[in-house]
Amino acid sequence: MTSLPNDGGDVFEALATVAELGEGTVLARVKSTGEAICLIRHRGEVSAVSGICTHEHFSMAQSDLLPDGTLQCAWHGARFDRRTGEVKQVPAAAPLPIYQVRIVGDRIMVGARCPRTGARYEASTAKIEETA
Repeated sequence: MTSLPNDGGDVFEALATVAELGEGTVLARVKSTGEAICLIRHRGEVSAVSGICTHEHFSMAQSDLLPDGTLQCAWHGARFDRRTGEVKQVPAAAPLPIYQVRIVGDRIMVGARCPRTGARYEASTAKIEETA
C-alpha cells in the first residue's frame, strides 16, 4: 500500500490501479483503517463510496451500477448517487458516505470521508485521463 499526504495533512492510500477498475464496474476494497470502500468507474470518472449500505448495513460489493451512474444495493434495492451518496430510492433513508478520491499515475488513491451536508456528502470524483 502506498500512502501520500495531501495539502491538508489527510492521507490518501492506493486501493487499486486504473487497470483494475473496468468501465462500468464496482470494485470492493478495504482501507488500512478497516473501512470497506467501493470504487466505481462510470464514463471515465472514478468515485469512492462506503462499502456498507446505510439501510441494513449489508455489503455494497455486489451492487449494480445503473446506466445513469446510480448505485443500487443488491440486497434491498436502495439507490444512491455515486458522487454525493444522496438517496435516490428507498428503503435507505441516510446517504451513502463518499470518500475523497484522486488518481496519481495509474493508482487510484482514496482519502478521508467527505463532509456531510444534509441529505448528501460533498462530492469527490477523479477523471481518468485517456492515454494514446
